[in-house]
Amino acid sequence: MNNRRDAAILPVVLAVILLLGLMAGMLAFRVNADLTSMQAVSQRIQTRLAAEAGIDYVKRSLPLWRTDMDLWYRNPDMMHRIIIWADDVDPQVWGTNEELDEGALAYRFSIVADDLTDDEDFIRFGLTDESSKLNLNTATTEQLMILVSAAAGDDAEIDAEEIVSAILDWRDTDNNSRSKTGETEAQYYRTLDRPYHIKNGPFDTVEELLLVKGVTGSLLYGEDFDRNGLLGLHEDDGDLTFPPDNEDNRLNRGLYPYLTVWSSETQTSNDNRPRIYLFDDQSTVTSALELEFPEEPTVVNYIVSATRGQGGGSGTGNNANDGRGTNNNTGDDGGLGGDQGEDTSNSPNSTDKDDGNSRGKLGPRQQVREEGGGADGESGAAQEDQDNQQAQEGQAEGGSTDNESQEGEETNDAQGGLGPIETPAALLLQRETDTGALLSPMGVEHLAILMDRTTVVRPGEPDVVGLINVNTAPALVLRCINGLTDEQIEGIVDTRDSLGAESLSTTAWLVEEEVLDLETYVRIAPQITARGQQFTIDALGYADHLGMVTRLQVVVDMVGPIAQTIYYRDLTKLGAQFPIREKDKENVRVR
Repeated sequence: MNNRRDAAILPVVLAVILLLGLMAGMLAFRVNADLTSMQAVSQRIQTRLAAEAGIDYVKRSLPLWRTDMDLWYRNPDMMHRIIIWADDVDPQVWGTNEELDEGALAYRFSIVADDLTDDEDFIRFGLTDESSKLNLNTATTEQLMILVSAAAGDDAEIDAEEIVSAILDWRDTDNNSRSKTGETEAQYYRTLDRPYHIKNGPFDTVEELLLVKGVTGSLLYGEDFDRNGLLGLHEDDGDLTFPPDNEDNRLNRGLYPYLTVWSSETQTSNDNRPRIYLFDDQSTVTSALELEFPEEPTVVNYIVSATRGQGGGSGTGNNANDGRGTNNNTGDDGGLGGDQGEDTSNSPNSTDKDDGNSRGKLGPRQQVREEGGGADGESGAAQEDQDNQQAQEGQAEGGSTDNESQEGEETNDAQGGLGPIETPAALLLQRETDTGALLSPMGVEHLAILMDRTTVVRPGEPDVVGLINVNTAPALVLRCINGLTDEQIEGIVDTRDSLGAESLSTTAWLVEEEVLDLETYVRIAPQITARGQQFTIDALGYADHLGMVTRLQVVVDMVGPIAQTIYYRDLTKLGAQFPIREKDKENVRVR
């Protein structure tokens, strides 16, 4: 009997032991899974902190780098594979891009940017200045047509005119449709399956375009949905994998890398001093100019004489416009707020196009005025039939001008002798005054100081918005500068690559290097700049012993010597298909 009882206990004990073993195994598995998960979380945090360190490094360095393109535009020695922390190595290698033994535990960052001159082979290690792009909130119809048509390519289903109309209707403040079909205003968006309100205000981000009628992901991003500027296998295989592409062995970047909402510029020189307002009272201007042009009293006297009577409300428009002959209250396209000031269509700088935008007078986040907004509230289409549109306002390194040269009209009349001084560069041309012709004693050698240290924008006015950086803008964006030929654009791109940072510090190099003649330069000067104030930082944080990468994007605004973050987001989900390891150079070359 006892033997039977003992025999029954044995299986029970074995079963209990088996259950305890299974529970112990499950516990060990759970603990191991939790440990692995925590390690992954820890590694993710470490890579994120590495990316954040890269951002902080750039923000701390930008005050010194900003005026030296050689430091911030393409600089792999200071922005690629920089060690943040490494285990069991001399801490002196931290902050360098020294290569360690394979498998060494080291966290690094790289600052990457798209090289718009190349589709497939190269990545740029540096920053992207927002002034190398076209400002979406101040772009004219013609400028938007250039970019939209290029992004659409041969796609017959994309109606570029309709899309541009929809973009302009989204950002204007009226309810008058510019579209031929009349379906680009509020009524269209209310009839959608998931209706939403039209913005009727400036864009806050470029991605906001996806809310605009007709703008698709393919139009905005092209084939480059991962936004790395490199043609990957998945971007050249037709419809086999996302995104869809045309298998032409070329990367269509879409609109995204050519547009911005951030570009603006304060009226300070490259060394952060306030620029000299040329229309200030005579004694103030004279004293300031004597410091800039010592031992050149003839130059100082000429500038003072040429600019007298140009400011203080002598021009047309509401509350004066510093003698620039343009109304301060411009609409952003197709009209100039006709209820403000006197019509300036007779100005030599006015254009017969439909785009008298408000480029120069809007702060980065300031609302754009109603497009086509005449005094009686006409639509942009009706406004086009009125007198020649007023000149653009508040542009480049002081002042503004018409975006398009006038055929058959002498440049000296448009920007020099007869017209108002809309850019300091006009002082190099002969001026007509009440007392007769005033020949300029100034030469090209004075142009750099003139453009850096002087301005025709009244102190206290909003930052100048929408200037295009001729040092960094790709050829497609340079085409948006009205008044330039394809040959001149090619000359700009070819010449700037051979110049150093000092030569590129102002736009004067365009004349100094004989890329443009003086008359053409004076025409386009109010549209251009030679520097950026807002920069995009794309930071990758990673480790040599891991395949994990964190990708952060930050936009900073240089307010004096301080780089302030104005936009921040995590792009890790897009992937980080960049050459972050040395072996990647076999496929993607670094230059």
